[in-house]
Parts: sequence; C-alpha cells; structure tokens
Amino acid sequence: MRVLPDPYVLAFLLAVGLVVLLCYNRLVAAVGGSLACYRGTNGMQEMLGNTYVVDSVRIVFLLLLPFLALSLTVTGLSGVGYWWTLAALLGLWLFRKLVYATAGWLVSRRSDFRNAEQVGYAVGMLMLLGALVALLLAWLVPATPRWLLWGWLGVCALVALVVYALRGFSLFSHAGFSPYLWVLYLCGLEVLPISVVVNILIHGN
Repeated sequence: MRVLPDPYVLAFLLAVGLVVLLCYNRLVAAVGGSLACYRGTNGMQEMLGNTYVVDSVRIVFLLLLPFLALSLTVTGLSGVGYWWTLAALLGLWLFRKLVYATAGWLVSRRSDFRNAEQVGYAVGMLMLLGALVALLLAWLVPATPRWLLWGWLGVCALVALVVYALRGFSLFSHAGFSPYLWVLYLCGLEVLPISVVVNILIHGN
C-alpha cells in the first residue's frame, strides 16, 4: 500500500521540484561535474576549474537534499519523521561547511579545503540521485522488501564515501599535506558525524 506524504511535505517537495526543473541547465551541468569526479583525478580537476559547474553542483546538491529526506522516511530507514530527517541532513551539511571553513582558516589553506568541499558535493550528488531510485521503487512497487531498499541506499553511500576518500586523498597529497592528516580528518570529521546522524535517524537518539 502506497503511503502519501503529508500534504505540507508534498507541497514543499513540489515547489523544490519546480525549482529543479527551472534550473535544468544547472542540473545537467551538475550531473556532468559529478560524473567527472567519478571518472578520475583529471575529471575532478576539470570540474574544479569550471566555476559554473562547481556552482551548479552546490546548488543542485542542496535542492536534492529534501528528496533524500523523503527517501529515508518512505523506506523506513529514518524513524523520526520527514521534517526532523531534513533538519538532521541540513544540520550535517552546515556542520561540514563549518569544519571546512575552520580547518582551512587554521592551516591558512582555504582554497584546498574549499576544493575538498566541492568534491564532496559532486561525489555526494550521485548518491542523492541514487536515493531517488529507491524512492521511485518504493512508490511504484510497494511490495519491495525494505532490506533491498536499505541495501541499495547503503551501496550508494559506500561508493560515494570511497570515491570521496580517494579524490580527497589526491587533493590533499597534491597540496602537500601528510596522508595521515587526511585519514584523521576523514575518520574524525567526516565518518564520525555521519555515523552520529545515521544513528539519530534510525534510533531517534
């Protein structure tokens, strides 16, 4: 049985969807930039060298976050409700922005951390598109086992994390940072906060 979202949630998502359609050129550029990061280091550098693509990736990433929140809610992976799920995702996004800005300021390498942030958006955007697949499957085939949807979301997240780790390592190495610094940063300020948010969404605490 299909479960319709709350009318206010549906109206909000329709408004966001309309904005996405109005930004169609940005969407195309963002998908291209995201795919470039997945192709390899050269593609990542090409993406970072194009201001329009970088801005498009950032804009589209934010526009897709509400749909990720819906996907997590509809598939049952989040048990705290749609608005709290969206708030948790936005909180994680704000936290990561603060971490990038603070770390860049502390070591006087703001451009390097800004590039790492943009790569995170680009890599994560295809994960968000993958979450839309789970959302559509849950809607079109209500009998789809939850474990299958959760597995798909988990694979999308894992692939994005691995690619981000590889591209971030390349960026940090090229900038002259120690590989150990990247590992510590990734574990302490990326994986740990994400794990906390996932725990909150699943268990509500």
